[in-house]
Amino acid sequence: MFIDAELAKPILKWTLDPNIREKYFTKPKVRLKGNVCGMSKTEMYNKKFHDAGFPYLEMFKIHQSILKNFDLPRDYPLDHYFGALISYSEDEHEVQPHTDPNDGKNIHTRFNVLISKPEKGGLGVINDEVIEVQENEVWVCAAGLYKHYSTKVEGTKPRILLSFGHFIHPDKLETILN
Repeated sequence: MFIDAELAKPILKWTLDPNIREKYFTKPKVRLKGNVCGMSKTEMYNKKFHDAGFPYLEMFKIHQSILKNFDLPRDYPLDHYFGALISYSEDEHEVQPHTDPNDGKNIHTRFNVLISKPEKGGLGVINDEVIEVQENEVWVCAAGLYKHYSTKVEGTKPRILLSFGHFIHPDKLETILN
């Protein structure tokens, strides 16, 4: 599945603005290689973000298209840990190996899309398998089941990831992954 590149444009433009990132994005508490920052729970209305032109409508439409594609209800709740997030990273950054917490028997699952794919690297790795994707192509990560991380970003083009998290019952997850 590919998201509509036109829907991604306003999010891309907003995220590429260094003043926006400096003011509204959060940097990790631990020191990591490369410049990395992000915004979680972007589905939650924030007057400051709204006044700064955050593209809520486009984030919503992308999320809705993903839910529809994977036959999930339009009102399927986002996870309470990160929700809909945007991650921005530059040369040298790589996501460290980790798994995400589940919610009882439901598996923390993330629907990811690179709206800006670096010249090299920045690809997701799930259970030690590199996930080869094109820009604006969605991939699914059963983040509560498998160790996942990313390859190192290389070059001047940043990695910008949209990620939508849900807790999904294992039976439904099996149909999504197959």
